[in-house]
Amino acid sequence: MLTDLQKRKLTAQFRLNDLSENGYMERTDFERYAARICQSLGLAPGSAEYDMVQAQTVQSWDNEQLKAFDADGDGRISLEEHIASYDVSLNNPEMFQQLTVQYTQNVFGLWDQDHDGKLSVDEYAKLLWCYGGQDQDARNAFRHLDRDADGYLDVDEIVKAVEEFYLSDDPDAPGNWLLGSY
Repeated sequence: MLTDLQKRKLTAQFRLNDLSENGYMERTDFERYAARICQSLGLAPGSAEYDMVQAQTVQSWDNEQLKAFDADGDGRISLEEHIASYDVSLNNPEMFQQLTVQYTQNVFGLWDQDHDGKLSVDEYAKLLWCYGGQDQDARNAFRHLDRDADGYLDVDEIVKAVEEFYLSDDPDAPGNWLLGSY
């Protein structure tokens, strides 16, 4: 059973992922997200990298486990379906690992453009923008997530933040800032 804090965080996540702002997560939101990623990374349409990012991002929508979250089968995920799906996946460590932690590690690899094993505040702000986040919100979130205050987020800090965002009911957990304020 999800707590009120978890439901608030999932609602914030849903609103960021609903790029069309129509009250549903749909394939078109993932297509828009892919376009934002490519734009932010400076990938040229038709390039191998552009096509790879487009395919991988849209493929995440086509994932069979994600499709199972569409309880009524209408081809889109409502806020209620989104929250209900996490009520299931957060209680299944294997599913959580596959859908969330592995995805996080893949996204980190994309955004670590200089391949130094860490994200700067600018890289993190670009990442959050692709999800629909605001620049100042991302910069504020970064300060909370940078646990060792070295000015960078490494993959372990990001994975820890993801785990706290989804699993923690501690209102003071730094991972609550993963997507900015909510």
